[in-house]
Amino acid sequence: MREIDLVIIGGGPAGMSAALAAYDAGIRDLLILERDEKLGGILQQCIHNGFGLHRFGEELTGPEYAWRYEKEVHAKGIPFLLDTMVLDITPDRVVTATNTESGVFPQHHEHYEPPGHRPGTGGHRSGSARRLCSAFPSASRRTNL
Repeated sequence: MREIDLVIIGGGPAGMSAALAAYDAGIRDLLILERDEKLGGILQQCIHNGFGLHRFGEELTGPEYAWRYEKEVHAKGIPFLLDTMVLDITPDRVVTATNTESGVFPQHHEHYEPPGHRPGTGGHRSGSARRLCSAFPSASRRTNL
């Protein structure tokens, strides 16, 4: 089992921002786990302006905003794994994840504190729900009963 100081689940702007803040605070042994095929999260689909005013001082579309964070992640050499689904997080700080490259693998990390109780929801983030609807349009149509 590989030990890592900090595992960040999600490679959207919030996850990348957390990784950058941790890096700037001196944490170098960190890893971003992202279940999509690229970093960026839901903002890849938000083409309207309005993102970035506070962080970057200008109005950006969602993809531009996400790309700014991604450029910083790359520039600092922060590692990430794409197409990686987190399967479990144990109270003793072991993250079990899977992807097609590595199969199922555990990651032990030091800085995880579970924030409250979250029973299994079975839900999807907005981005994955949109992709599912696009992939199976007949299943996503609303039916009047």
